[in-house]
Amino acid sequence: MPADEDSPFEVAADEHDENAPLLSKAHGAGSQETPLPRAQLAAIYFIKLTIPVVYTQVQPYLNKMISELDLPPGRPVGYYSGLLGLAINAGQFLTVFPWGRLSDWLGRTRIITFGLFGLVLSTVAFGLSQTFAQALFFRLLTGVFSGYVGVIHSVVGELSDATNQSTAFPFYDIISALGYIVGPILGGAFADPATELPKWFDYPFWRKYPYSLPCLISGAIGTCASLLSLFYLKETHPRFSAKKTYDMAEQTSSYQSITVPSSPDADEDKPPTVRSLFALPVIRAICTSQFVIGFLASSFNTVFVLLAYTSIDQGGLSMKPLRIAFALSIMGFVSIGLKASLPIFLKRYDTLTVYRSTVKAFPITYALIPFLNIIARATGPHRSTVAEALLWVSISVVLLASRIGTLAFGIIMILTKDHTPTFSALGTTNSISELAQMAGISIGAPFVSKILGGHLWVVIYCVLATVADLSARRIAQYRR
Repeated sequence: MPADEDSPFEVAADEHDENAPLLSKAHGAGSQETPLPRAQLAAIYFIKLTIPVVYTQVQPYLNKMISELDLPPGRPVGYYSGLLGLAINAGQFLTVFPWGRLSDWLGRTRIITFGLFGLVLSTVAFGLSQTFAQALFFRLLTGVFSGYVGVIHSVVGELSDATNQSTAFPFYDIISALGYIVGPILGGAFADPATELPKWFDYPFWRKYPYSLPCLISGAIGTCASLLSLFYLKETHPRFSAKKTYDMAEQTSSYQSITVPSSPDADEDKPPTVRSLFALPVIRAICTSQFVIGFLASSFNTVFVLLAYTSIDQGGLSMKPLRIAFALSIMGFVSIGLKASLPIFLKRYDTLTVYRSTVKAFPITYALIPFLNIIARATGPHRSTVAEALLWVSISVVLLASRIGTLAFGIIMILTKDHTPTFSALGTTNSISELAQMAGISIGAPFVSKILGGHLWVVIYCVLATVADLSARRIAQYRR
């Protein structure tokens, strides 16, 4: 395809066109895999762990904490917990692009380190909050300072290349899933320690600030991550590290180096404008895909919990909270297992082929949901052991299909890197892509909670799920 004469990335026709990536794409069969910089990847993985831990450690005690604050009468606790959730999401949504843009100008490690220190301070301050206004303000700041998540994507992309990114990105995605397990455990185990663990924590400070301990522990994790970023994580942006290499620890404890790839004129390249990026059809297609998979995944998380809690007569499953928690834990561990196996498929098949296979699981997921209530009705509220097993097998199939769909999140990061037009644009492109995903996540959950009822919404979601595959087809037009 010839380059658009108006494209800001026009290069020699024999090398690239306006939609073809300057970054290397999926390696072909027979390519020798470049060893990954394990120590550097371990550092950035640990840094990534901080965000989901900070986000989720409040979940077990949030409602109890809010009920003990200075709330005006007339509103349920859920209303205020919803405001806190909105605040953190809004903070990240508003800053994910500026952080990514700044990282293209100032470098990755500076932005990550600054964001981590801010994340630590806002998290600790949240645990010390004595009024709802304070809690709301510090939760908003937590979202603001966690907006560097797109910068972390860029670092993983710059530490890997076309031969090994099929391993680097899926394991990066596993870290997120692990954080969503570790966070609630911290919050549940260490909230109100003066009451729950009086032998060690029955002191005035812990009685005055009963929810500070899980925030302090989360802050300690963030502090370790910020020190890693400040003193150990090496700059990966080509404009600042074109000639730097990254040491790698092998199993034999020997070390070797790989050169971080860079564009020939890395020192002179300037980040492109957002307008010029959106002028590329492939970037628009990636952002559309990100929006749709974010919308579909967040909608499923909402609809499953509502479905499980709702009575059978009203179309649900009449599950008790403990069983809902059990189902969600199954979903988490299945997700980790699937993500761990993803590199096998990415090394065997083209990245886009695997991506399209995963997004096709979403319409299957939503089409199967109504059958759960049908099975629950057929087996009755006092079902036998065999009937109970049948229901749980059915639930597991739906959860499995949903987790196959969410594998798309790890793969789309690879596609974003593959189709970023220049290395100097990687931070900005990742942030735009992440912003589109966050928009879908923010809209999906409220949308499905409003239209839930009957089966028309299932048809709507199955139709919407095909949009992700249509966007993937559009991406395919620009793969070399």
